[in-house]
Amino acid sequence: METRNIIIAILMVGLMSVSVSALDTMRPATLNQVYVIEQTCASCSFVNVTVSNTDGIIFSNAEMTNNGSGVWVYEFTPTQVGRHDAKGIGDINGDATSFASKFEVKGGGLNGTLGFYFLILILSAGAIVLGFYINDPWVVILGGFALIFVGIFTMFNGIDGLKDPVYTWGIGIITLMIGCYISIRASIETIFG
Repeated sequence: METRNIIIAILMVGLMSVSVSALDTMRPATLNQVYVIEQTCASCSFVNVTVSNTDGIIFSNAEMTNNGSGVWVYEFTPTQVGRHDAKGIGDINGDATSFASKFEVKGGGLNGTLGFYFLILILSAGAIVLGFYINDPWVVILGGFALIFVGIFTMFNGIDGLKDPVYTWGIGIITLMIGCYISIRASIETIFG
């Protein structure tokens, strides 16, 4: 009886993963940069698209443009990071047919924020060095919290001039972990003397 339940559970998980992967995935988008939604339909006379995210519908039933080779396109600029769903309808050979796909919007660096990063990093490092110099662990902890803030900000918004989300995410996590280590280490030494 127990073995049968395990086999059924494994099959159910397999079926769920098949239904999730049935949704087409398009290339990732970058925050605040033009993104092109494409749908191939050589025999369509119209294709409309609706884009939504976790907050709701961004735009609804927008007309896509045929580029002449059977590929319909729609350009828009995403303003929020995270998963976006593109659902639409077209008349393939006169029959209304729907399509659905998804894409991720990644932070690509807010423009003009490089000075902000340097300022916060200098203030954080200054607070940490000052805390060690005057032998005050609470100032070191404050500097560590500032590094944590910089790490979180970098993960969500990227770094100006560095448009690759993998690098910005990695730099953000490293900065976050350095801030956590410094803050936790200084707290432990303060508590246990």
